[in-house]
Amino acid sequence: MSLRRFCANLVCGFIPNKKLRSKVRVMLRYPSSRAYIKWVRDWAKKNDGGVQKMSIAFGVGCKNLIVIVNDKNVFKFSLTDDGRAQAVREMRITDAFKKITPIRMPNMELIEWRGVTIRRQEFFSGKLIGDFEPSYVLAHREKIAKQMANFLHVVGTSDPAEIRDLKPTKTAKPGYLYGWFHNDIGQNFMMDDDLNITGFIDWENTEFCDWKPTLYAAERHWDKNGYKGLMVDVMAEYSKLYHEKNK
Repeated sequence: MSLRRFCANLVCGFIPNKKLRSKVRVMLRYPSSRAYIKWVRDWAKKNDGGVQKMSIAFGVGCKNLIVIVNDKNVFKFSLTDDGRAQAVREMRITDAFKKITPIRMPNMELIEWRGVTIRRQEFFSGKLIGDFEPSYVLAHREKIAKQMANFLHVVGTSDPAEIRDLKPTKTAKPGYLYGWFHNDIGQNFMMDDDLNITGFIDWENTEFCDWKPTLYAAERHWDKNGYKGLMVDVMAEYSKLYHEKNK
C-alpha cells in the first residue's frame, strides 16, 4: 500500500459520514481531482456564466470523478489513467446506440486537456429508482418492467456495424440473454415522477456478453433495497418479447 493511500485511509477512519468519507478519501488519494474540479469551474465561467450549482460523485471503485454543473453538463474524469481509451470506447458505443435504443441516451463530447481526455455529457433530469419508495415502484411494476424489457430486447438483439470490432468475436450473434448489454442496469436509468424512464446513463461498461451474472447482481440489489420481484417481472416481459420475435 502506498504512503498516500495509507494516510488517506487513516484520516478517513475518523470521518463517520459515508459520503463525506468517500469524497475526502478520493481527494487525498488522487490530488489530480482538485485540478479537475478547478478546470470545470473555469469551463463553466467561459461557457455557462459560471457555477450556480455543482455536485460531485465517484464511479464504482472510485475510478472516475464525476462533476455535474448547473444541471446542464456532466464531466467525467478518469482517476487512474489519461482516460482516453475508456472515453473513446464509451463515445463509440453511445453514438452507435443512439440510433437504436428506445430510451434516450446522453450526447457526449470528448475534450483533450493536458494529456487527459475529459468526457462532457448532457445532463438528464429525473430520479434514480433508489429515490422512490419501494411501495410506489412496486405498485407500478408492470409499467417499469415493460419499459426496461423493451430496452434490453432492442439493444440486445441489435448488431451495429460501427462497433462490431468490440465484440468478443466478429461472428458472435445476439441470442437469448446474450448480446449487447449495458452491464450496470441496477441504478443508471432516470425516471420522471410518473415512472416513465426518461434516459439511460453511463454506458462505459457496455459489452457484447452473457447477461446472466449482471442480471442476478441487479436482482439482488433491487431485492435488498425493497424492490423485490421487479427483476422477475422485467425478465418475464423480456422473454415474451424475445420469443415472439424468434418463433
